[in-house]
Amino acid sequence: MRYGNRLGGMTSNGSRSPFERLKEHYDHEEFVCQECGFEDEDGTWDAEADGADIVYTHTCPRCGAEREHTLELSDRETAQEHVQERQ
Repeated sequence: MRYGNRLGGMTSNGSRSPFERLKEHYDHEEFVCQECGFEDEDGTWDAEADGADIVYTHTCPRCGAEREHTLELSDRETAQEHVQERQ
């Protein structure tokens, strides 16, 4: 299952899920390539879920460097702490 700019179907009561908020953090805070320094201010991170993990990925449009963050859903406490740290 692959999601583009939104993690569809994961909201309740019209609010964003913790996973959507984390993706938004990556979209707004982690847009400078660690390899070449390019600031991809218009880029977004992709999110892919397989039921056990969510993998957030971004490819630098200038140099092609790939960055990845993996959130293991099987460890609920760690996932909650990770989201809270990013708020």
